[in-house]
Amino acid sequence: MSTTRFWLIRHGETQWNADRRLQGQLDIPLSATGVMQATRLNAYLRTPAFEPAVDVIVTSDLERARETARIAAGHLGIPLVPCPELRERCYGVYEGRDWAELKGKDTGVAVIDFSDPAQDVDQGESLADFDRRIQGAFAQLAARYRGKNVLAFSHGGVIDIVWRRLHGHPLSAPRPHPILNVSINAFSVSADDAWTAGDWGYVGHLQAPALDDVLS
Repeated sequence: MSTTRFWLIRHGETQWNADRRLQGQLDIPLSATGVMQATRLNAYLRTPAFEPAVDVIVTSDLERARETARIAAGHLGIPLVPCPELRERCYGVYEGRDWAELKGKDTGVAVIDFSDPAQDVDQGESLADFDRRIQGAFAQLAARYRGKNVLAFSHGGVIDIVWRRLHGHPLSAPRPHPILNVSINAFSVSADDAWTAGDWGYVGHLQAPALDDVLS
């Protein structure tokens, strides 16, 4: 089989997610809610509903992704492969600031337009640079693990870039749906670099009452 299949998972919630603060590459840990979400993801991955036989687990080296991977996939007994290329976008001097302030909620004027691909970010990455990093990272992972089933733990911005590549949406276009914590997003990359979307944005494990028996 020449196609590499990915299940790309966003990390669990952090307190900064809840507070709507811009994290970027600052190393913010999971909150209690995030730990619970990762635990429910673990319960789901243990059930027959998750069918793939996982061969490889890669993770962003930021703590919120690594800890989500450790909690959710530790039962598989597969070493976590750190992948700094799967880090969230670097927002430079803007990291740590309130999203509402950056978007100009009170003034009506945004501090910076992060959706402009060419916008320079002081000490950070432009959206175009981030896009190149993420697409390149998955192309390399697909080649390295050709024909394997790969769990990848990463970040909302990373999932956004993959979604745009899969569906042909420009970087500057609004996304019609949120990217939720511990959502599972499936796609594949063929040997000739064709990207194909699978089931996207699955979060049934956060609501499924049947998993309560697994967790008890």
